[in-house]
Amino acid sequence: MTERTRKFFGMLMLVGWVVFYAAVGMTIGAAVVANAGALAQILFFLITGLIWIVPAGLIIRWMEKPKT
Repeated sequence: MTERTRKFFGMLMLVGWVVFYAAVGMTIGAAVVANAGALAQILFFLITGLIWIVPAGLIIRWMEKPKT
């Protein structure tokens, strides 16, 4: 796979991942966390706001790996 193709598919995966993750996070937030206390809401949104970075970083690392 060429570098250009890998970056194209990586971009599609990143956009898809962020859209999916945001939809799941909003659904859980609206269904479960909306009725929780303020501290639980802050912790939920803090954690969910940071967790998406791990898979995104793995996708970016895959996109940037040198051609072998």
